[in-house]
Amino acid sequence: MLRDYREIQEELERGDYTASFPWKKVGPLWILDQGGKILIGDVKFFDPVRIRVGPRGYVEIGDYTHINHRTEIHCKKKVIIGKYCSIAWDVIIMDTDYHGIGTNPRVDKPVILEESVWVGNNAIITKGVTIGRGAIVAAGSVVVKDVPPFTIVGGNPAKPLKEIEPFEGKHGQPYEPKWWDPSFVPKPHPDEIEEG
Repeated sequence: MLRDYREIQEELERGDYTASFPWKKVGPLWILDQGGKILIGDVKFFDPVRIRVGPRGYVEIGDYTHINHRTEIHCKKKVIIGKYCSIAWDVIIMDTDYHGIGTNPRVDKPVILEESVWVGNNAIITKGVTIGRGAIVAAGSVVVKDVPPFTIVGGNPAKPLKEIEPFEGKHGQPYEPKWWDPSFVPKPHPDEIEEG
């Protein structure tokens, strides 16, 4: 039965209509652990980041990744974020619909962000997506299909915009460490090189 909100004001204020979950604050993280597993490497989080993991869910976040303010990870099955990933603020990564529509059951499919993926702010990564190594997701994009490695995607739904140079180069030159790699040593500026 529909009622005017003023008629149920007391119930609203008391919380009778409020859905809430037992989120637990752990440092920069807000975690809703419903019995799954969360593995975290040498990662930088910008407070707050939310991670919700279901009873059989598995979340893995690799070394040297950083995840910015208000990003949310929702996992019922599997979410893997590789090493060296850069994830901006207000990003949503989810491997589930949470509920079905009509008589259709809920659908859960793993989400994988391979090594060195960059995700712009306000992007949404949906269930069943693999984002290939070195790919870039533009701000505000909704990713509903796999993204090839070293590709920039953008839009809603996200589409390939441009291929980018692989870290190893297109001609097989060796991998050059970047700033996030622990073995990285910056090359001196040409003005700093002493002539001998």
